[in-house]
Amino acid sequence: MTFTHVVLYRAMNLGHRGSPVRDVLERALVDGGGAAVRSFQTNGTVLLDVGPGGGAAEAVVRAAAPLLAERCGYSGAALVRPLDDVTAAIDGDPFALTRDGRTYRETLTFVDGGHPLPLDLPWTDERDLLDLVAARPGVVLGVVRGGPGTWADPNSLVERLTGGVATTRTLGTVRRLLAAAARA
Repeated sequence: MTFTHVVLYRAMNLGHRGSPVRDVLERALVDGGGAAVRSFQTNGTVLLDVGPGGGAAEAVVRAAAPLLAERCGYSGAALVRPLDDVTAAIDGDPFALTRDGRTYRETLTFVDGGHPLPLDLPWTDERDLLDLVAARPGVVLGVVRGGPGTWADPNSLVERLTGGVATTRTLGTVRRLLAAAARA
């Protein structure tokens, strides 16, 4: 099986109130027209294949949306990316120049809609807790400094600056996702 797309649900936490359990999420995407679906971790990240002659991945996700609302009450946004685009977003270790001993998380904030970032990159917030490293089509790469309780939120910043809808994953999550896709 070859996965071709990644679906990134916003504010989904499998098994929690208002979010599906894994089987419900995967079944909704299959019922929406997905040929192969694999939920990855519990944060609403899904590998998707529409199969030969299948429709667009976005159409599958749109068809699954009312099913998720009906079956578990989830009505959040879903961002769809070709797997190759996710791979390209981290090609060449774009975090290398900003990584240091204070790095808490390296993040990819996927964004749909809105406007381009109104900042010159790289950019650091006034508290020195967040660096926005690079912007690539549909994704902003960031480095979060500090740790629990003292960190900045790249997701809300990107949404505020662009007016788009965003969802964030860590670099570790994305690397594990890509490894799982390669093994499939």
